[in-house]
Amino acid sequence: MILAWLRNRRRRKLLAGPFPVRWEGVLTRNVGHYPRLAPPQRAALRDIVRVLVAEKTWEGCGGLFVTEEMKVTIAAGAGLLLLGAGHDYYARVESVVVYPGAFRTPVREDDWEDDGLGEEEIDGQAVYRGPVILSWADVIAEAPDPDAGYNVVLHEFAHQLDYLDNLVNGTPPLADPALEARWRAVMTAAFDDHRRAVAAGDETFFSEQAADSETEFFADATEAFYCRPLDLRGLHPGVYELLAAYYRVEPAAWFA
Repeated sequence: MILAWLRNRRRRKLLAGPFPVRWEGVLTRNVGHYPRLAPPQRAALRDIVRVLVAEKTWEGCGGLFVTEEMKVTIAAGAGLLLLGAGHDYYARVESVVVYPGAFRTPVREDDWEDDGLGEEEIDGQAVYRGPVILSWADVIAEAPDPDAGYNVVLHEFAHQLDYLDNLVNGTPPLADPALEARWRAVMTAAFDDHRRAVAAGDETFFSEQAADSETEFFADATEAFYCRPLDLRGLHPGVYELLAAYYRVEPAAWFA
């Protein structure tokens, strides 16, 4: 209780000050969603950014020094997922690890020991009850242009929302039983349809990786929801409606 009081007191003090002018420039330049938001949403995102930058441990790897610009850009992407819903600022994510580019990580089967790195290079990873790991080259290539349809920050932080109920199943905690029932029906059907299409070699809206598991489908759908909302709403209206109910925002209005 005392720790929560102290944390909230620090946040109130932090948010009482002016938003750094140079950070406004970073958001306008690097975060393609930011100019599309309504003024109240931009203000809310600025507050989320300040908290995430202040409270997370930012670690550079591969010789990278994590700059203020990197922190603000990444925090803004993560903050988009928190705009409409109550949140705890990703309390389980204590650190954000940033590499200069694509990276290899220790393999899960070896208990994440550093002596055995996976062969595949990746651009991001969300560790269950652990950090989010990102390639800065991919972050800065994707964040300014939502129309590209890909955003590694959205993808990996969506995984962290999925993990909040201690299950890795593509279903984040849903407070509404009716929404939970609709989620099981609609998302399961969409995932199964996507897997069948990938297996058949058909052209698909979601990525091939989204067919790997329910959690990858949820993260991929979140990317589409924020980056290609009009396409998602047109092609998969049930998925769009569910994500709009969960995130409590309407990205289609930002891109209209």
